[in-house]
Amino acid sequence: MNMLQRRLEDPEVLVRLNAFFLSYFGWVAFGVLYGVIGRWSLDLTPQFLRLPLTSRDLVVGLVEFTKGVPPLHALFTVVYYLGFAGSIALIVAYLLLYLRDLEASDRLLARYLMAYAVAGVIYLIAHIYAPHIVYNLPGYTSSNTLLTRQEFVLPSLHNTFIMINILTLWKYRKRLGGKVLILTNSLIPFATVFLGHHWIYDVLTGFLLGMAVSKAPWEWSARISTGIYRWEVSSLQRVTVLNFLLAVIVLIVAADPARALAIFGGLLGGP
Repeated sequence: MNMLQRRLEDPEVLVRLNAFFLSYFGWVAFGVLYGVIGRWSLDLTPQFLRLPLTSRDLVVGLVEFTKGVPPLHALFTVVYYLGFAGSIALIVAYLLLYLRDLEASDRLLARYLMAYAVAGVIYLIAHIYAPHIVYNLPGYTSSNTLLTRQEFVLPSLHNTFIMINILTLWKYRKRLGGKVLILTNSLIPFATVFLGHHWIYDVLTGFLLGMAVSKAPWEWSARISTGIYRWEVSSLQRVTVLNFLLAVIVLIVAADPARALAIFGGLLGGP
């Protein structure tokens, strides 16, 4: 507990935490704006379905196999929903709050930003729908959320970030925490395919994108304006708490938009 308190009084850590929050909020904002700016994106799903390993029999077979093994289905479900925001939160907490590895944290953020940019450009040009949408699998939502859109499939950012996380954590592979995080991240690609959320090609292209941005010669460093470091620690802490609460609200709204809006409406005194 003392270690956590020290980290949350460290301006270097607080600035980087907020940088990760802002990068995540930027992607959420892009997903919302995509409803307008993505109208000209080409839907390549019909052409995509001509490729092998995209048949309904394969997709339904994998999903039914997974559901037929309840422990496996439960594990993959937990791993999948932990996948994107959860994997980011865990690795950032491990690198920044536990290890205080500022260099690895800067490298991780640089890779995330490059992945966001490349994937965003690709989605604006062309998109493909998820397997459960294409084959109208029962029990899946077809609506978009603040966390994802059904068109954001190839490359899979889920799997792009998994590859980035594993490559960034690799130097800690002999530590218990590093081993647990690498193992958890390694399960997510299987969960995305066996639950019908992604095509096999999404995983492969996600891996390729993750490796490409991780090997890129350009690395961002958290050289934030010195003016920010002159802020009082209490001010940085308030900003961090505000961003944390905003992230929690985004997750709640994304999980059940209708329910969340009803709750917020009640709190605001709506009908």
